[in-house]
Amino acid sequence: MKSSIELIRLFAVILIVFTHTRNDLESGTFYFFIEELPTFGTAILSIISGYLYYTVSRTKSDLFKKKIKSLAIPYLIANISVLFLVLFFNYILGYNALNRLDFNFELISNGVFALNAEPINPPTYFVRDIFLMFSFIALITQKEWRALLVLIPFIYFGKFILRYDVAILFLLGILYARFHMRVSKNSLLVLLGVVSVLVGIWAVEYLKYPVAFFFFILFLDIPFRLYKTGRFSYLLHLYHAPLIVILYPILEKWIFNPYLLIFAQIFLSIFIVYLFYLVTKSNSKFKILSGGR
Repeated sequence: MKSSIELIRLFAVILIVFTHTRNDLESGTFYFFIEELPTFGTAILSIISGYLYYTVSRTKSDLFKKKIKSLAIPYLIANISVLFLVLFFNYILGYNALNRLDFNFELISNGVFALNAEPINPPTYFVRDIFLMFSFIALITQKEWRALLVLIPFIYFGKFILRYDVAILFLLGILYARFHMRVSKNSLLVLLGVVSVLVGIWAVEYLKYPVAFFFFILFLDIPFRLYKTGRFSYLLHLYHAPLIVILYPILEKWIFNPYLLIFAQIFLSIFIVYLFYLVTKSNSKFKILSGGR
């Protein structure tokens, strides 16, 4: 994998960490960097996933089985572990960490499987959507009938895709990988720049899509060497949100500056995941947590 993709993905995940901090920001420059800019992260990850499917995974056999290992299992572990923590905090410590789900069967239907809404570990909805898209691709391109065991329950009892912008950007990543040799990169960047300006003027809520695509293309082919960060990026994506939920009640008792409180949430969640990452490197069995990465 290109080092540039490793860097873009790491940058996108760190942006996603920003948007899950607890804060009272409502406007201003700091609000933009903490609440608005980070929404570009998931858009970038969606494009990367489509691009990597076409350039790396498309020709591999048994796509469905591989994606169970790399996406479904880490997703389930990340959400089931958070579910147990939530139940422990609620029934043992008397602290309710939920603000979306009720303590009933919804903890399983939506909390774990995300049939109709974001799971109990919210950022992992992206992994859920990407896995279902790969399941559909495996069904169509490789006649993988086992994928129906996953697809039918989600389509019948819930939603196939929670966020259709993820699916659209995934497709754009595939199209770019397929046709980029036929299109001038500079011309495409100019076009995306113009589109971004127009969208920023007339429909700013959609600005993240052309801008994410612009920066993906801009940095994709920059040559440099980078230590592999795939496992760390994935673990950070999977576990930063529950860490912030746990850290925030503790930090707010000691840190009264709102900006420092936000920084502490970001820094500590990244630092703790890094320590977790080092632990997973010590034993190959822990690779299951990051899908074999």
